[in-house]
Amino acid sequence: MINILIADDSQEKQKNIKKKLNEYFANRQDVCVVCVQDVVNAKKEMLEKNIDILILDLYLPLIYEDGPDKKGGISLINQTYKSIKYKYPDCVISISRYKSSMREFKKETGKIHRTIFYDDSSTSWEDELTEVLDFVVPCIENNIFHRCYQYDLAIVCAMEEELQFVKNILTNIKHLILPFDETIYFEGVIEKEDKEIKVIVANAFQMGMAAMASLTTNIINHFIPQYIVMTGIAAGIKSKTNLGDAVVAEFTWDYGAGKDILDDNGFRRHLNTVQPIQTNPTILSRVRILQQDKLFLGHIEEGFDGKVPDTKFKIVIGPMATGAAVIADPEKVQSIMDNQIRNVVAIEMEAYGMYYAANWSVNPKPQFFAIKSICDFADQKKNDDFHEYASYTSVKVLEKLVKEYLDF
Repeated sequence: MINILIADDSQEKQKNIKKKLNEYFANRQDVCVVCVQDVVNAKKEMLEKNIDILILDLYLPLIYEDGPDKKGGISLINQTYKSIKYKYPDCVISISRYKSSMREFKKETGKIHRTIFYDDSSTSWEDELTEVLDFVVPCIENNIFHRCYQYDLAIVCAMEEELQFVKNILTNIKHLILPFDETIYFEGVIEKEDKEIKVIVANAFQMGMAAMASLTTNIINHFIPQYIVMTGIAAGIKSKTNLGDAVVAEFTWDYGAGKDILDDNGFRRHLNTVQPIQTNPTILSRVRILQQDKLFLGHIEEGFDGKVPDTKFKIVIGPMATGAAVIADPEKVQSIMDNQIRNVVAIEMEAYGMYYAANWSVNPKPQFFAIKSICDFADQKKNDDFHEYASYTSVKVLEKLVKEYLDF
């Protein structure tokens, strides 16, 4: 279905444009043309439908009864361009009988794709419209129009307590409410020397891979981030990590995937299927540089007001195992090491869900990685003593990467 919206307060002009469109799309049942006469109703249509082609005039009333407004058309495109609430049309065509308005539209680089001069006494505008449609319609039908990144960075967390530490590194925080999504999103900025990094953040409704995959899919589809990162807490392998250490996943996998069988001796066995998803090597190379920053590593705890472990903080890169349950069982940990990935360094419940959703997302795909800090060792001593410190260190590592190491 191709949805076309004509926004023009002149009924005669609307009639002529619609007539031309009907001629162009003759005998096609998959084209819907809707006409409105003001900004309010245009926005209503754009909210209810995915408008593919918008044809509008500059002198468009905000409300029809108030009469033409010189800035009405520009107001409409500025309110809907790069909006979270509205899908901006694939093609926006200005058809105006005023050459001065055409000059105004041409200033809106990237928002208006073609300006056409309308003259009742000539058919040249029809020829120009046909030319545009000849190019645009095949692009729409073949999904050639590509989305562009709208946010520099998305940060996702499993729990609200983890999200609080993320919000601490942001400025200009705004609460976003989407009419079609119950998730609570926050928009903010990370100040970098040469630019402001535009950030969107949220936490999942519950722990686990399914909830994180759902959140990741929604945040990519709604906000189109260049990077998506997960911060928070994980259990560590005691011989390889200390409490508070930040683990950056080299890759992650679902350690519960596989097949449960009854073997020839009557014993139940689980045959593992390890299907890892890798972190981009360029990101890992930047993390390796940060691993050598002794000044940063040695002072990370200074900004934290709470209980701190008595070990030196470090950043670890290695395999991160994801599963459906909280583990407080050393034998389960050893089983993962013995039967799946021996050099695993952290175990948690969400990263693979985020990686899977991001890896198979629509274009443009974000770069994705996980930074989760160690709060326990998945044994009988498991407790919440270092949850806050681990949440804090994972976020501080991300902040350092964003400000000094990642490319935007």
